[in-house]
This record gives sequence, C-alpha cells and structure tokens, in this order.
Amino acid sequence: MRQVSNFSGSQKNSQEPLLRYASVDIEARLSLPSGAFTTPALSSSLLGAIALLIIVYVPAFIFRNSEVGQVIWRYLTAFDRIPILIMFFSCWSLSILIIKSLKIVAQRKAFQIHFAPDDPEWFIARSNAMQVVEAIESKVQGVEGFMYLNRVTSVLRAVRNVGRVGDIDEMLQSRADNEELQIDGGYVSVKGFIWAIPVLGFIGTVLGLTEAIGRFGGVLGAQGSDLKTITSQLTQVIGGLDTAFVTTGEGLVAALGIHLFLTFLRRADDRFLDDCRDQCSRHVTSRVRVTGNEN
Repeated sequence: MRQVSNFSGSQKNSQEPLLRYASVDIEARLSLPSGAFTTPALSSSLLGAIALLIIVYVPAFIFRNSEVGQVIWRYLTAFDRIPILIMFFSCWSLSILIIKSLKIVAQRKAFQIHFAPDDPEWFIARSNAMQVVEAIESKVQGVEGFMYLNRVTSVLRAVRNVGRVGDIDEMLQSRADNEELQIDGGYVSVKGFIWAIPVLGFIGTVLGLTEAIGRFGGVLGAQGSDLKTITSQLTQVIGGLDTAFVTTGEGLVAALGIHLFLTFLRRADDRFLDDCRDQCSRHVTSRVRVTGNEN
C-alpha cells in the first residue's frame, strides 16, 4: 500500500486566516446574535424589522401634510390601525429573508477554501485526518459557523472511529439531513407571518363591514330625514366599506410579495445545500481511504 503523503497545508502558521466568519456574516459583523448557518436569529431579524419600519414611517410622517403625503400616511396608519400591524409583520418577514439571503452569500465563501491537494494520488486516512482539520482551522477563523467546513471537520475528526468508507458517507448524509431540517425550521416564522398578514386584512374587512352595516342601519332607521341628510349619512357608510376593502388589499399584496421573495430565496437555499453535498462528496468521501492496518 502506498504510504500516505503529508498534507503540505496542514501545519499551522502565523499567516492571517483566509476567511473569517465574523467578517462575512452580516449578523456577526454587526455584533448581533447570529443564527446557525443560513438561519437568522429571531432577535436580529426583529431589530431589522424595526429599522425597516423607521425607514417607511419616518419619511411618511415628515411629509404627511403634503398632498401625496396625506394619502400615503392615511394608507399606512388609518383604517382602524390595521395597516400598522400589516406593515410590522411584513417588515419582519422581509428582514428575515434579507438577512438570510446575505447569510447564504457568506456561507458560499467557504467553498473557496481548498484543503485537498490536486494530486489524484493523495487521500485522507486515519494518519492524516487531523492534519487536514488543522489545515482548515489555520485558514478559517470560526470554522463552526460555516455549514460546509463544520460538516467536513466534524466528520474528519471521527475518521479514526470508522471501519469503512461507507461510514463516512453515512455520517455526511446524516449531518446533511439534520442541517436541512434545521434550515427548514428557519422558514417557519416567515410562513406564519404570510398566513397572519392576510388574516389581519380580513379582520379589517370585518371591522369595516360591521361599521358600514351599523351606519346603514342608522340611516334606514332615521325618520323625517331629507334627501340631503340621507346622502350625507350614506357617505359615511361608504367610508366603512373603504376600510373593509383597503385593509384586505394591503394584506393580500403584502403576503403575495413576501411569498414570491420566499420562493426565490428557498431555491437559493436548496442550491446551497446541494452544493454542500456535492463538495463533501468530491473532497471528502472520494478521498477517504480506511484500512485496518494503518499505524
């Protein structure tokens, strides 16, 4: 059997790391709580939602007395304050998705770290597995923050305890399945908000219709009113219908936009997960050689 060659990049050195998790992850860069891999922390996304609300409402408040500003401010705050709740959950959803998209970009940077030589004769065995781990850790600061590198190093540390290459593949597949379930859990909040936003719009509809029906009953019950008075009262009834239809429209439009954003982002997340599997297969599973007579 050919003797396992030493990995030239395995020794730690004093050079600066090629990749830092704290420099590429948006939450870590802002010193916010950082979620696992591509999933944002709920507290960080809430702060992002508050920032988006400020961006929307502060200019609207400043220009609320202008001709256009009055209309915008009314549609953002009127109608029994239902639009405020719709905007809050919409901003929170957008915050989660925006942070997630940036975290996917950050996670992909780990693919640039090469720990396997181009030599096709080189392979990973029990004798040099920890050297490969040390090489990765010397190049990357915060290895545990990157899904791909964390998966690789965790499996390589267990090479000494496996008896066949198939065990390595099973370990990688198991970790991949668990991490995919974890990624799926990161969408639960957004899916809940997508459900809640149109429901808030329908609640506004119910309130508006209730108000309109009450006023309409008052008009019908009025006695001795002339045509001008009845017309004036019917105008107030129509105002209640305005509340009903506007809040529903706002809720449906917001939910549709967020759902489309989520759909495209989910495709990017799935591509990243597939690329992680492919990289692990090419650079780990295909390079591992496990024999029973290694020293």
